[in-house]
Amino acid sequence: MVNKPKSFEEFFYSKTLDICEIEKVNNYASEHKGDYTPFNGFMFCPECQNAELTFIRKTSIRRAHLKKKPSSTHLDGCSYNYNYASKKLITRYVDNLTYEQVQDRLNAIMNLLFKTKNKESSLSNNQKTSIKPKNNPLLLPDIKKETHDLKALRKKRLSGWIDESDGTDLHVFYGKVKLEVVEKEKINDEGEKYSYYLLTLKTMNKKGEWKFRTQIYRGGIKDKLDINKVYQVAMIGKLNFKWKWWQIDLINKSAIRFQEVES
Repeated sequence: MVNKPKSFEEFFYSKTLDICEIEKVNNYASEHKGDYTPFNGFMFCPECQNAELTFIRKTSIRRAHLKKKPSSTHLDGCSYNYNYASKKLITRYVDNLTYEQVQDRLNAIMNLLFKTKNKESSLSNNQKTSIKPKNNPLLLPDIKKETHDLKALRKKRLSGWIDESDGTDLHVFYGKVKLEVVEKEKINDEGEKYSYYLLTLKTMNKKGEWKFRTQIYRGGIKDKLDINKVYQVAMIGKLNFKWKWWQIDLINKSAIRFQEVES
């Protein structure tokens, strides 16, 4: 189980049964002299929806975040119960999967991360059911000698605040986006031209405008998509701060999945 307390950038809001972003609480508190009464006691873990969360205000050294109340607990199968997986473990695990298996894992992750309403939310804690740890797509097996442990994938919302303080650990990056394929040309060592592709991601800002967020190198893969559609996306990769604007380097070319959001 987890040794270090984890922070949250989303929460399950029991008043509306929605998954909400921390900005909703932070903005309210900023406008009401730090008070966030409408949310206090109604914020829960976005994954298991059982552990109660509390709001921690922004300081000079740390951004605003949510954390679990000490007296509250996650359900057994919740990934927040587990320590994070290392780069080595995640890389080894993904490299041993076929393309179809990677896509199946990402699809299961998307089903978990993009859920909104919980039909069981009105039930008591004792009546709630938990996914079994071995069936949680955000948990990976970590085999060490005679022990068989589970480790969690880090998660990062694409529309949230991202900077170098987030480091370069492998994450599941996810969110609702608009996508566009950009074709580029290069000349190889033989003097021949060849094309490669970048996948541009746009997220919605506070004004409801779709703005450039980042891009992903896709090599020779030209993704089929509609630039006018909204997609849910999930990918496994790491942040790259070597460029003018940060990018996401996928763990491999298979480690991204997107699907159109039904209107």
